[in-house]
Parts: sequence; C-alpha cells; structure tokens
Amino acid sequence: MARILLIGLAGDSGCQVAALGLHEALVDILVANEPIYAPTLLDAKEIPDDIDVAIVEGGIRNTHEEEMIKEIREKSKVVIALGACAAFGGIPGLANLRHGKELMNEIYNNHRGTDRGTIPTHLESLPEQHPIKHFVKVDYIIPGCPPEITDIAGTLTSLLGGKEPEYNSTQVCDDCPKERLGEYETSLKRIHEEIPDADRCLLEQGFFCMGPATMGGCGAPCPQSGNTCEGCRGSCLDVDDQGMAMIDAMTGLLTQLKDEFDPNLYSAMLYRFTYAESVVAELARRKK
Repeated sequence: MARILLIGLAGDSGCQVAALGLHEALVDILVANEPIYAPTLLDAKEIPDDIDVAIVEGGIRNTHEEEMIKEIREKSKVVIALGACAAFGGIPGLANLRHGKELMNEIYNNHRGTDRGTIPTHLESLPEQHPIKHFVKVDYIIPGCPPEITDIAGTLTSLLGGKEPEYNSTQVCDDCPKERLGEYETSLKRIHEEIPDADRCLLEQGFFCMGPATMGGCGAPCPQSGNTCEGCRGSCLDVDDQGMAMIDAMTGLLTQLKDEFDPNLYSAMLYRFTYAESVVAELARRKK
C-alpha cells in the first residue's frame, strides 16, 4: 500500500480535478493505497513524512512554493509533475518574457481593481516562473493542460503496480486524421481569421498548429474539432526544445510565406507552454 500526496502549487487545482475525473479507476487506486495529503479530497494541514508517491501540479513563482517543493521532494520516494505548469512552466511561464518586479509593478500600479502602490509583501516573488524540475529531481511527468485522464491512470496504475511508466513516443500529427498534401498556403493565419477546410492539415492551410512538435497520445482532440494544437503536452520525446522543433517542422511553409516570419511575434505560440524551460529563455537569462 503506497502513501500518496496530491498537491497544487501556485493556487492551481485544475489538474487535480482532472485526476478526480478518473472516477472508478480513482476509487480503485484509493482503495488499494493510502491518500495522506490531498486538499481536494482530505482536510490535511501539514505535509506528512514517508510519502511514497507525490503528485504535484502547478509551477513555482515564489519562495513559499520553492520551500514546499523542496520539502515534498525530501519526504517523497517518487515525485510526479502533473500537467504543463509543473512539467514545463506552462502558460504562466510566458511571464518570463518580462522581469518579475516589472510585472508586479504593472499589475499592482497600473490595473483597475488593485490598490495602487500596495504590492503584497507576505510572499517573496521569484524573478521568473519555474517548472518544479528547476528546483528538485522529478521522476516522471504527466503532460497536458489539463492532462489526459488516460495518461494519469496509466502512469499511476503502472507505478503503483511496480512497473515503469512509459512516455508516448509519437507526435500529435500521428494522432490526427487530417489529410496532408505537402502543399502550403502563402500566409500564416490564426484560427479565428478564416474557416479552415475540415478535412485537410491545418498547418498546410497556414494555420499555426503545433502538432508536429508536440508529444502525441492525446488523440489530437483539438485539430479534430477544428482548432489548432497549442502544444500543451510539451515537446516530443526525442526533442529538446519545442519551439525550435516547430520552426524546423515548418520549413516547407516558411519557404513559401509572402511575409517574413518573425520569431519574436510568434514566441508565445512557439512556446505557449514550454517557454520557461526553452533554449530561448536560457539565452535571455544569460544576457541579464
């Protein structure tokens, strides 16, 4: 019987809710094991000792969260990063395009709904948003925003059953049934700007779809519903930098664009979920 911790940092709970969506599978896991800390399930005040499996969602933006993840790591045999924020920094990682103090000033001095000039001091903000692996060793990740229920169930049942969880080795395009002709439009578009052909590859039609650079296994629900893949599952297994991989995958399209492709303009699309761990972010840190 494994002692399980489920926690959300940075005020997150969406991925915990996804875990609760396991329904019968969750009941089986809870019956066969011992949940010892899970704010969405239990009234637990302190992080306990002797944790077998710690499932952590949310990234790290302040010193309190940094201290929490270090305490969890110290008390846990296995740490799992649940969801894009914990695994890669997530959408909050895009805030790293600006310095933390600059952002705090912008939020608390230049926005309606805040007491101008009063910046909270009870928590010390870090200069950047971080995935938890920037501070502690992470044993496994469950990607996605939110993660797929099948991924959560597969990882937990494998791990708690004494087996090694496996990562998906495909890309979202492998899951997508849309037809690819190898012919590209000469302009790059957002999905709201034009109604795409429902049967044809969105990227070939000029829509910015991150499928070629994103880990598969989700079933490509976004492209199949007519929306572009935004890259929430992070990079493919053999890729170090999702944005760079996407630019490489877009070679055919880039050579035919009428307008010059500006990486700065599309940085938030290339790294919507993975900027905090990207090569570009590391280069920016070295310049500071």
